[in-house]
Amino acid sequence: MIARLLSRLPTLRDPLLDEQIHAARIYGMNVFILPKPAFQRQYAEVCVNYGSNDTTFIPHGSDAQVSVPAGVAHFLEHKMFEKPWGDAFSAFASFGASANAYTTNNSTSYQFWSLDNYDKGLALLMEVVFAPYFTKESVEKEKNIIAQEISMYEDQPEWRIFRETLGRLYKEHPVRLDIAGTYESIQAIDEDLLYMCHKNFYCPENATLFIAGDFEPDEILELAQSVIEKHVDVGREPPIRIRPNEPPDVSGDVRINLPVPTPLLNIGWKDNHLLNGRELLRREMACAFFLDITFGKSSDFFAQVHKQGLTDNLSFSYEAWPDYAFSIVGAESENPDVLNEMILEEVNRVGMDGVDAAEFERKRRAALGRFITVFSSFESVGMSQIRLSNLGENLFSYGSILESLDISDIDASMDCLAQGMKVSVIVANEG
Repeated sequence: MIARLLSRLPTLRDPLLDEQIHAARIYGMNVFILPKPAFQRQYAEVCVNYGSNDTTFIPHGSDAQVSVPAGVAHFLEHKMFEKPWGDAFSAFASFGASANAYTTNNSTSYQFWSLDNYDKGLALLMEVVFAPYFTKESVEKEKNIIAQEISMYEDQPEWRIFRETLGRLYKEHPVRLDIAGTYESIQAIDEDLLYMCHKNFYCPENATLFIAGDFEPDEILELAQSVIEKHVDVGREPPIRIRPNEPPDVSGDVRINLPVPTPLLNIGWKDNHLLNGRELLRREMACAFFLDITFGKSSDFFAQVHKQGLTDNLSFSYEAWPDYAFSIVGAESENPDVLNEMILEEVNRVGMDGVDAAEFERKRRAALGRFITVFSSFESVGMSQIRLSNLGENLFSYGSILESLDISDIDASMDCLAQGMKVSVIVANEG
């Protein structure tokens, strides 16, 4: 029998797709299960709502605000696979499993894949995430490893221009900082700071477990409860996150020199229209359609700039969270100034004329087709479901929003490229 500390929640279903996600809470931890009959591959992910943006917070039970150096969340991720008995990566491999982890602005995820020995893998994953072990010597050694990682990214022009763009868009918000921190900031990290941040953020109420494979939901929930009981320190609550007051304006244009064979152009727009929940998802989807219709490879604009030899590829993206949102359009171009002006002129034109309704409908139907295929990737389902649950929605929200999205949503999203909020970053060859 499943104990009362395991609370079943309504199962998430999509009758059209014939997919379902079982949901529960175990000791305050959200748990989602994607049953995939006849699949040999088994998967689990623990996602902690703790990322590089969480540099200032008030610990639970305290009134004092704490600020930590940039890069602590990423540093923690690096250290969590080291245990007093040895290396957890090797332990996973010893029974035929593989593991990985990554840190983002808003979370840290730990994953493993296996074909069998799932009970061992899930228990080890919980130990990795919730049983920290740091020593002064190992932390000092890790600083050199992370410093090399920072240096490696700084040698990548595309990463440099992306970080520069966010640094011009945001003056106070920590999204402007590199996820790994800086060489200077990681020098201030020690084992006591890592233990303090782990204690505050790595608790059941601040984590989600996603499981996928050929499992019977009740049986796998019993296994999940048993490993959570053994490895997780229950009864703690996450801290209160503090975000700075971000001004609405941006820092403006800048040119930087990098050794690139072709100049790089990034144009960023800071979106001050911040939302949450379903409204955020709807705007995010509408802005993505707007960018694709305007700058995608099937657009008239791309055909024009390609014909003129200005670029072979335009990249574009829109990212939204409850406390920040931005758009970026970028390209390689021998004439970045000309391309920059043409992009801004196209934004103005589309803002006045609107997007083509038939093209929007074609893109919408194609997106619905892609949505169906996401269920073949456990990682994609897990990442999306965890993020959406933290926004008060679920994976099937994507489908329902796509079904109801119309041209008026696209028209309303055009302010995500508001001219008054732009920053243009142009990178040219040295000399």
